[in-house]
Amino acid sequence: MQMKIRFLFLLATLLLTSFFVTVSLQESFAQSAKSYQYGNIIMRDSASVDSGGTVVFRHWSHRSKYSCRLCHVDLEFSQIAGDSGITEDDNQSGRFCGTCHNGKEAFTIKLCAKCHAQDEKQLQEILKADKKAFFAFQKTMPRSSYGNKIDWMKAEQDGLIQLKDKLPGISPVQMNFVTNQRNEPLEPQLSGLPGIIFSHQKHVAWNGCGMCHPEPFKLVNGTTEMNMQEIIAGQYCGRCHGTVAFQINDCALCHSKPVSL
Repeated sequence: MQMKIRFLFLLATLLLTSFFVTVSLQESFAQSAKSYQYGNIIMRDSASVDSGGTVVFRHWSHRSKYSCRLCHVDLEFSQIAGDSGITEDDNQSGRFCGTCHNGKEAFTIKLCAKCHAQDEKQLQEILKADKKAFFAFQKTMPRSSYGNKIDWMKAEQDGLIQLKDKLPGISPVQMNFVTNQRNEPLEPQLSGLPGIIFSHQKHVAWNGCGMCHPEPFKLVNGTTEMNMQEIIAGQYCGRCHGTVAFQINDCALCHSKPVSL
């Protein structure tokens, strides 16, 4: 009984701490996004003062076809919104968006209006069409509680989506024998809370190795010091979880090791 009371007290302490930290960092936590907006990025021309040239990047439509690793490692898109420094010259030269939007892999970048809204009216039309397309796609996917409300891991495991991880002439020759299927146990900071089971298999399917190692995570298990405040602030696990991958509201997806009371 004492162990059970202690566990409940520790759990309440963690929840209260997380609540106050979340309130202070709510802008980075992206809590307010609707399911059809979650992970989307609004990109504007830095010289524009209105909606002219605005691009809505839909993470959900891209992650349904490609691995995260392909875009963020091979194509060099930063994981930080606005940090890639993409220019039209880059795209025209076959970099960034222009790598795939060449008329072969995906529609050509010459079809400007498919991405760029020239005014507020067109932007709203694009957003409306994107919303409709998302919900049509969501209906075909297994569900989850937060974010896009899509269980992306199950969708990949069940073969509902096929992730492309290489582009000829762009992606390096990968050593397929370098795979890590281990589950790594991690201890929570507060004793008595459910332990964390980190699945390399699930992460490698989407991220490969280069998105996580050697930064922000050291190669040796347990040597990277981090805490929930940093994760909520968008560091470590929070680079993806809370922006594109499932939100850390889904506590039991990470803290999944049973607790003995």
